[in-house]
Amino acid sequence: MLFASAVLLAFSVAPASPVGDALARADGFYARRAEASAFGVARTENVDQAIAEYRRALALDPSSYEARLGLLRAFWFRGGFCGMAAKDKIELFEEAKKLAEETVKRLDVDVVRKKSKVRLDRARQIDPSAEIYLWAAVSWGQWAVSHSVSAAFQAAPSRIRDLAKAAVQIDPATEQAGGLAVLGRLHSECPRVVFLTMWVSRQEGLSLLRQARALAPENPANAFFLAQVLLDQKPRQTAEARQLLEWCVSLVPRPDYLVEDAHYVVEARELLAQIR
Repeated sequence: MLFASAVLLAFSVAPASPVGDALARADGFYARRAEASAFGVARTENVDQAIAEYRRALALDPSSYEARLGLLRAFWFRGGFCGMAAKDKIELFEEAKKLAEETVKRLDVDVVRKKSKVRLDRARQIDPSAEIYLWAAVSWGQWAVSHSVSAAFQAAPSRIRDLAKAAVQIDPATEQAGGLAVLGRLHSECPRVVFLTMWVSRQEGLSLLRQARALAPENPANAFFLAQVLLDQKPRQTAEARQLLEWCVSLVPRPDYLVEDAHYVVEARELLAQIR
């Protein structure tokens, strides 16, 4: 009887699919992205392996949102925390933006999105929908930074705004309040250009960054971005900004975000030195 049960159990467990195997390997490499990192800069081996495995998963199943999301996130980390040359970043962010657009086009149909409005009942049936919109916004943002002259005229600010708003509408807490942070930085940093970005509001940017900080107070990026904007908008009132930066500097990087947190510790230390 026990032997028969074991045989039935063995046959009831489906073998891992090639796509599932590639995704598992990719996630494993990405989880190890901080190995041998120093001062907020990561080595490239593990994240490059993660990118290769996410590419393999996507080639096996072009409809996989998980593979697309993994690639967008890995591209962000590779370009932002591994010390890439400017030319290489431009190429990487071009690919990231293209993938983001392809993925959002698919997702928009599934969640019936119009600009930043989505049908929440549909969006919540697709687990990574908020993350996809957020990382698509981030991908556009990275691309826009490397194409600052032409970005406004390719509607990058409006595109980033609508994608980030969609993420916030689905779940404002996604990725440590990342959607609120993206919107806050967009309103705080984007120039106001007639007919293109007159909707930009510095006051709205500060409010959104405060919301991000309140929703994810453990994230040093939110504290750092808020401090930056306070110093820019209210240079005579540095006490709050100094307090936020001192908190960042004193932070022990979290195990799951060793490189990212260390990066903002370094950035906060440098900014703090400028106002003392």
